[in-house]
Amino acid sequence: MQRKTLPIILEDKEVKKLLDQPSKNCRTGIRNRAILRLMLNTGLRVSEVSNLKKNEINLFYRRLRVTQGKGSKDREIGFPDIVIPDLERWERIRGDSFYFFNTHYDTKVSVRYIEAMVERYTKMAGIKKRVTPHSLRHFFATDFYRKFKDIEGLRKFLGHEDIETTQIYVTLSGVEVNELMNNYPGI
Repeated sequence: MQRKTLPIILEDKEVKKLLDQPSKNCRTGIRNRAILRLMLNTGLRVSEVSNLKKNEINLFYRRLRVTQGKGSKDREIGFPDIVIPDLERWERIRGDSFYFFNTHYDTKVSVRYIEAMVERYTKMAGIKKRVTPHSLRHFFATDFYRKFKDIEGLRKFLGHEDIETTQIYVTLSGVEVNELMNNYPGI
C-alpha cells in the first residue's frame, strides 16, 4: 500500500502576497492576477482555466461552465463577488479571442505557462513552500470546508466523482470532529 502525503496548504497571508505579485499596469499582469484570483476562489484545475472559453463565463450572474473537465465531465459553478473586479478588468482588454484567458496572439494561455507563472510569483513573494496551480485548488478546498463544513457541496464544486477524494480536505481544514459535535444539538 502506497502512503500518500498530505498536500501543503497556503496560509491567508501567503495568498495575499501571491496576489500582490502580478503588475496592475500591464496586460499580462492583469490577466495573471485574474487567473490567480479565479483559481483561488473556485478551485478550478489548471487545465480547466486554460480551456475556459469566452462564452463559458458570465460575469453578470457570477457563473462559469467547465466543459470537458477531468473525466470529460461538465459542471457549472459560481464564484464570489471578490473575483469580479479582476475578471472585469481583464475582460475590458482581452480582445476577441475564443478563449477567455488568451495570449497576445489570441491563443489560449497554456497549462505550462500557468504553472511557470505560479512558480515565478511564489518566488517573487518570498514563499518558501513549493506552490503549484494545484496548491491553489487545495487552498480553495480547505478554506471552503473550514467556512461551510459541507463536504458534499465541496465534492460537487470540485467535480470529484468520489467523496473519498474530497474527504482529504476535512483533515487539511483542521476542523476538529469534537468541535463539530459540540455544536450538534441532538434530537
